[in-house]
Amino acid sequence: MHRPMTSTDIARPLIEATDVVILLVIALGSAGYLYWKRSNDSAAAAALAKKQEEAKKAEGQKAGTKKGKKSILEQLRVNDAQHQLVFFYGSQTGTAEDLATRFAKEATATYGVPAVVCDCEEYNMAELAEWPTDELEAEDKKWLVGFFMATYGEGEPTDNAIEFYDWLMDGKGKGDDEGEEEDDMTAEVSLAGVPYIIFGLGNKTYEHYNAIARRMDKRLKALGAKRVGERGEGDDDASLEEDFLAWKPKALQALEQAFGLSQNAGGAAELRDKPHVPVFEIVEVPEVLAEQVFHGELTGGAPRRWKSSTVAVNGAEEYEIINSAGEKYVEIQSKVIPYDMKHPHYGRILTSKPLFTDTIDEFTIEDGFDAPRAGHKRYTVSGQKVTIERHCLHIELDLNESGLKYESGDHVGVWPINDDEEVEALADVLKLSKKQLDTVVTLKPNPKASSSSNKLPFPLPCTLKTALLHYLDVQAIVKQYQLEVLGKYARDPEEQTALFELADNRELYVAAIEKSQKSLREVLSAFPSVEVPISVVIGELLPRIAVRYYSISSSAKEDPTKVAVTAVMVRYAIASKSASKSGKSSVVVKQGLATSWLQRLSELRSSGSGSPSSNAEPIKMPLFHVPLYIRSSNFKLPSDSTLPVVMVGPGTGVAPFRAFVRERVYLAEQGKEVGSTWLFYGCRHPDKDFLYREEFEEAEGKAQGTGMDLKIWKAFSRWEGKK
Repeated sequence: MHRPMTSTDIARPLIEATDVVILLVIALGSAGYLYWKRSNDSAAAAALAKKQEEAKKAEGQKAGTKKGKKSILEQLRVNDAQHQLVFFYGSQTGTAEDLATRFAKEATATYGVPAVVCDCEEYNMAELAEWPTDELEAEDKKWLVGFFMATYGEGEPTDNAIEFYDWLMDGKGKGDDEGEEEDDMTAEVSLAGVPYIIFGLGNKTYEHYNAIARRMDKRLKALGAKRVGERGEGDDDASLEEDFLAWKPKALQALEQAFGLSQNAGGAAELRDKPHVPVFEIVEVPEVLAEQVFHGELTGGAPRRWKSSTVAVNGAEEYEIINSAGEKYVEIQSKVIPYDMKHPHYGRILTSKPLFTDTIDEFTIEDGFDAPRAGHKRYTVSGQKVTIERHCLHIELDLNESGLKYESGDHVGVWPINDDEEVEALADVLKLSKKQLDTVVTLKPNPKASSSSNKLPFPLPCTLKTALLHYLDVQAIVKQYQLEVLGKYARDPEEQTALFELADNRELYVAAIEKSQKSLREVLSAFPSVEVPISVVIGELLPRIAVRYYSISSSAKEDPTKVAVTAVMVRYAIASKSASKSGKSSVVVKQGLATSWLQRLSELRSSGSGSPSSNAEPIKMPLFHVPLYIRSSNFKLPSDSTLPVVMVGPGTGVAPFRAFVRERVYLAEQGKEVGSTWLFYGCRHPDKDFLYREEFEEAEGKAQGTGMDLKIWKAFSRWEGKK
């Protein structure tokens, strides 16, 4: 599945580099030719864009002062400490939030200064302009503001930071706009004397690397704020974690000097000797009402419920069954709540069909590594070879009556569910019984913990199984600092020493944990004496399942009631080194959380085994429905359809261009003038993994009938004798 890269993504080539180079060379030449034919958008289109930008700017100026937001100033005044730290994060996948939380915990542990971590979407960020710097100075107090900001897509802020960013930047500073027209920015806002630190998260493979943090830093200084220490930048294409670890001590030292702080006696050694204090306590909720329990649904409010919907079939009211496997549901709502990232729409799967034929990947097992377990349906093991089937799906999801709208080039975000096998394996390692898994629980802040944030990590109350299956990423790679937490719960001194060594030695951690992509289950299996409380597992160690973003491969102009994605199954073998000295190294097969879930869902749907099992209502979770929302993008077709377009999209990179091609052909069929439309596409073999081959051939025929210049240029890297 093609998707935009965020701060937790890893790029993997789907076609050989030489083919991409050839495609790019041809495309650049073609672009030059087409640019000669047509150069720019019309003046009318430019005027319209300017008008829209002015409207957006006016709206953005109001964003920082919306009603219903929390007050950080009130919270800090209630705390009434001499020095306080408040860290805001702009996070799309949870990484920026995690770094902010870790920095806050270490600052508090090192200096004893209270710190709080905040989602900038939940607070009235306009209070930064009301920061009581004079009042604090008179009382010898200092309140520092920190920003941990990820850059999304093409130089855009994350969803939870959009309102704050628009307010701070006066609606500027997105995409190619560097937001440097200071004369045009709001002059009324002053942040004079506000001390701040800033760390940006980005990826150097993208044009606008760390653009949000860089632009914010420049703007904050222009408004009079005073940066403490250097701006930090993390590159996910190399090692975001190493960049953060290199910046952190410098930032803490700058904080120490600026605030005149003293480190706690004993330092790191004393902190290591202290037992871990859980952030949360877990509490059973035996008598909770059924309507108050969450069952895996995503929402920022109360639990959600659905009911089965009937449709007219041949004049009779019957359930709408798709391939004898799915029922149509509608949500029961006391009031209309717009669908967004915190309250996603559950779109029914309308279509799911395979796009690959007889394609495989092979992995050779090196000496010294055990083979993965045999008998798995997704791969086979023969001698020193692991053969993994490659799959790709075209999936269409229902948007009808959701109120969601999109344009070609936008992204759809979906939230996957863990594999039952992975959840059961983790439960076994944690020694959780079925009764415990089915127990309804909630979390409450531990009064003994000096936590920087007591925000509940997922919807509660729910059963432990629901938390592990629907809300927490059980496949997530264990982070280095978490190994110290696990070490404190190890009963075996040798295992404790080994875990502390992994927590301290970056090189050792990368080889044994990061490159081997070890999950919590795998680490606990390697260190069986670790008995970590379940409250720590679900409240601190396992991250929330992050939304996965994919380029939309359908055109809303053609059909606005459905959205399509192109999902290639992420499944691969890696050589996993033993985390403990007594363990064995082995080859393991890893799979993507989202795409493997979509594959399981599609297979269950097509098998017919997922037919409705109960007529009881309300229904807790709708079958064959995917939680989703639409995120707009700057990656668009030109508003003037007569302009020529050149597209380069090898492999699943063709997903958004399928939408572009369909839209341009549709407009041509409607009688509109459409400029030259050229697509350069590459894959391994024309008969095995040529995505949408028949569809593109049909589109070329339709275009020819309208006089539209549509060309699909193709390159194949593994076509015997015809490469």
